Amino acid sequence: MKRVLLAALLLLTACSAPQAATVPAPASKPAEAPPAMGTNGAAVPTLRWTSCHGQFQCAAASVPLSYRAPKGTAITLSVIRLPASDPGRRLGSLFFNFGGPGTDGVGELTRFAARYPEELRARFDLVSFDPRGIGGSAPVSCPGADQAPPAGSPLRQPDAFFAASAATGKACAASGALLDHLSTANVARDLELLRRAVGDAALNFYGYSYGTYLGGTYANLFPDKVRAMVLDGTLDLVANATGKPGQEKAPVDVRADVAGAQQQELDQFFAVCAAAGPKCAFSAGDPKQRFAGIFAHASRGSGVASLMKTVDSALYQSGRWKRLAQTLAAMPSDPGAAAPVLDPYVPTHSPGFLAVQCVDSDNPASAADYTALAARESTRQPYFGLSAVYSMAQCVGWPGHDEDRYTGPWNRARKNPVLVLNNRFDPATPLHNAEATAAELGDGRVLVVDGYGHTSLDVPSACASAAVVRYLADLAVPAAGTTCAPDTIPFP
Repeated sequence: MKRVLLAALLLLTACSAPQAATVPAPASKPAEAPPAMGTNGAAVPTLRWTSCHGQFQCAAASVPLSYRAPKGTAITLSVIRLPASDPGRRLGSLFFNFGGPGTDGVGELTRFAARYPEELRARFDLVSFDPRGIGGSAPVSCPGADQAPPAGSPLRQPDAFFAASAATGKACAASGALLDHLSTANVARDLELLRRAVGDAALNFYGYSYGTYLGGTYANLFPDKVRAMVLDGTLDLVANATGKPGQEKAPVDVRADVAGAQQQELDQFFAVCAAAGPKCAFSAGDPKQRFAGIFAHASRGSGVASLMKTVDSALYQSGRWKRLAQTLAAMPSDPGAAAPVLDPYVPTHSPGFLAVQCVDSDNPASAADYTALAARESTRQPYFGLSAVYSMAQCVGWPGHDEDRYTGPWNRARKNPVLVLNNRFDPATPLHNAEATAAELGDGRVLVVDGYGHTSLDVPSACASAAVVRYLADLAVPAAGTTCAPDTIPFP
């Protein structure tokens, strides 16, 4: 759900959108509940920067394993920065999280820092870090997890499926107490210590995909410490944490209606392909009907999982649509209705992803809950519904539980608004999730990129990039209703 398939943001250019607005007051009444635990008196780490990866600087930061015991066991975080290229105009640090959960921030910043707009690199130190439990920051230990058997089919052999799905959790139990302290709330507490360690009076933050949940959590744990925050490819904060009342037995991807978002973008693929004519190899006839025949053929054997894995990957970036069209054009097709799907595509996740997601989100605790939901979702979304149902099956029986996770409220008063950036057609973080989060925050301003794929990194837009720079540098948010065009089209 929260993968970020990284591409490049283009250099700063003019944005053909309504003129930027001045900063508005928060749109909703601040929450009345008492604040959750902050850093609880934990010592601010000392960062000793040394040269690394060419023009970058690296440091190690010591933070508490548990913020309930700020002077107890410590873990070390791996931190990296690219110093501002124009120190005389420097505004401070801009922290990044590149998604996942499970993505290492150090490696991703070295890969993509140079592609951010020159104005951004001039005025901010670009800073990132490997979140706790990941990469160079006390990574989880899961011996043998990469040798676990494939999960198989949840509908043909449900007992075997859930037993295999639990294998990663059993392997990660070797991590011991670390598993109970890997919630996003604790990453946000680490981020607060890092903000103080670099000497910034308030936080500037850019989060992609899962990073938007980190941003939303920080913005409510430390609302008075937020200067500027960009959430790009945005999760619905409530859906990701607990869901609304009545959603207790729905997995997180069902609560967020990821299947609906995937279907919506697939329909766009069919329409854009048909309009492209010969430029799209799958354009002959009715692409939507042709795909239905391909799916029907696959359902009569064991090919649905392979087919939908291919489609799922292509939906993340419209630059892959041309190859998808060629692949589909070469596949066999059957007339008539599809057979009941018994071998759905079920994504598997890394230990780093699960170590965070399984403690952050409420998900069904028993196999029976998933099975009961499968019949409904496979009828509602025949192509994608079962994947969304079973995508968190690896969390059943997960050995970690973080009592210090954050579950709301999400609308604590902040000085400045949050910029919420989302593609109109995003298969992992639907636009309606971004709109929900803007409302949940109370001060979110939504900027829409009229493109297809996951986050603006996979749908670069010079217009959106320029709006982000204006917001981060000058705290000027785009006018309500602003949209931006992407820089490329799927079938040029």
